[in-house]
Amino acid sequence: MVTIRDIARRLGLSVSTVSRALNDNKRISLKTRRSVKKTADLMGYQPNYNAKNLTNREANTVGVVFPVNNRVVDNIFYVGILRGINAQLNSRNYVLSIAIGDSTEQVIENVKSMITRAQIKHFILLYSHQNDPVIEMLQKENVDFVTIGKPAAGQDWLYVDNDNVQAGFDGTNYLIDHYQCQNPIFVQTHNGWPYEIDRRKGYLAAMKQAGKSPVVLSTQENDELEDQFIRDNPQMDGIVAIDDYSGLQMYHRFKMINPNKNVEVLGYNNSLPSELTDQHFHSVDIHPDEMGQSAVKLLLDKPAEDEQVIDHIIVGHEIL
Repeated sequence: MVTIRDIARRLGLSVSTVSRALNDNKRISLKTRRSVKKTADLMGYQPNYNAKNLTNREANTVGVVFPVNNRVVDNIFYVGILRGINAQLNSRNYVLSIAIGDSTEQVIENVKSMITRAQIKHFILLYSHQNDPVIEMLQKENVDFVTIGKPAAGQDWLYVDNDNVQAGFDGTNYLIDHYQCQNPIFVQTHNGWPYEIDRRKGYLAAMKQAGKSPVVLSTQENDELEDQFIRDNPQMDGIVAIDDYSGLQMYHRFKMINPNKNVEVLGYNNSLPSELTDQHFHSVDIHPDEMGQSAVKLLLDKPAEDEQVIDHIIVGHEIL
């Protein structure tokens, strides 16, 4: 069995330096930590996590917290994020534990149990909501966390996100430039989440640049109101929706009212099976796998004292 002493001997380092490097001690340079970990992997080193956890009172586990949302279970966007998280955790000999519930209270109890009973000190939240009680609880505990999505104005924590203003701008221009849409509308929810606000800003900027009048619909999960909106806006020939599900819903309502009229729809997340869409439906891939991997890196890769502290990572997007 390979030991820390064997790794230290191979690299010409002290046992204490190797031990600190394997435990991501920020006093050890990132270059040395990477070298030690690479050598440890090549030599087949297997750390004793039970002993490590007892010493640090910390589990080699990352808690992944889902939003309270009835569309979570069947949304492949979250599957992509989990795939990226799991790939990074496996390479670091970490495992993931999931907190999910039908109510905020259930999720809070789940997370509390993770912290107190399972000694989990690292969390990734698959959302970023203003005044969220789960986030408020994590801020009071001695734990680290990263959110998928930037904090709202006035809040501050580690996060991974896309440039959603640019994504909103690019998506709107895609319909205008590629499909000659003269009157694309923007469809958002009533939640006011940061990514919605930013994508709307991008839409408004693109419409202003094109010299067009913007129209924004905030859905209320009321088919009658949406149907009336469609009837009141016969000029609409494009839909920029806040996500794929909202876009598909509006597309179906539009076709029910205007069965012989086409409309180009663009959503976000690339989260719908192809059999549910047609040639008039487009999506912006925001690379959830990369977002998941970046969240783990931001959470677990602590910079050395001489390195710049990174508080967020921006992942690119691609129109499909």
